[in-house]
Amino acid sequence: MDSSHREPQRLSALYQYHNAPEVAPAHGLEYDDTIYPSSDKYPVVRERAFSGSGKYGFSNNNHPPMIIFGMKVRTFLLVASVMTIVVVGAAVGGAVGGQQLRENQAQTQNVYTNGTNSPATPPSSASSSPSSTFTAAIPTYTPLSDCPQSNGTSYTSAFAQGSSGDVPSHAGLHFTKYCDLSNPLGSNGSQRIAEAFVYSFSDCVEVCAGYNFWNNGGNCTVAVYQSGGGRPGNCWVGYAGQVEVGELKVVQGTDVAVLDSST
Repeated sequence: MDSSHREPQRLSALYQYHNAPEVAPAHGLEYDDTIYPSSDKYPVVRERAFSGSGKYGFSNNNHPPMIIFGMKVRTFLLVASVMTIVVVGAAVGGAVGGQQLRENQAQTQNVYTNGTNSPATPPSSASSSPSSTFTAAIPTYTPLSDCPQSNGTSYTSAFAQGSSGDVPSHAGLHFTKYCDLSNPLGSNGSQRIAEAFVYSFSDCVEVCAGYNFWNNGGNCTVAVYQSGGGRPGNCWVGYAGQVEVGELKVVQGTDVAVLDSST
């Protein structure tokens, strides 16, 4: 068939509403029965919210989930709870451990103080001064008197037994005890030989007898003892000549021993 007698062909929908003049291409003007929308220049947009669920779907609204420090709220709360538990546990453990340490140190110090245990001291070539000085307890005794039971009784010194050597023939070692009399060494012509602090009437007599023993004589004739006296002396011995006991006054708390003139 001659091309000059062809019938006009239907244009595609792309060119049906185009009013601008243009040159028709040589090819592509064949008849097309495809049904197209009224305009293909704009994309179709969904007019209501997507209600589906899935990776990018939301069940209640179109808003994205809340994010805190790069984590969802649920994850953030879980992490925060774990961290809080760890911090509180560390604080409680530190407090309990510190208290236990202080108690152990106090117990150790108490043990060392009571002397039940002592830490080992490493050897040292150089001498070191002691950290503390030991002070022994000093026993306390109270001077006593055998008066009034011993009043008017005879007393022989322990030196007469010979335990300190041969007994000199002229040593005055025999005395008579008297209670609650005045001190004969306070009279004129008397002479005090020695002073001592003793704990009994007999000890005071031994001071006088010892002087006679070592000097082979009888120059010590009187021993005066006061049990209530304090240091430095509660015993005085000396020479008082021929003592007349009946002439001495009564003085409470003063005991007197007089050398027997027969010896």
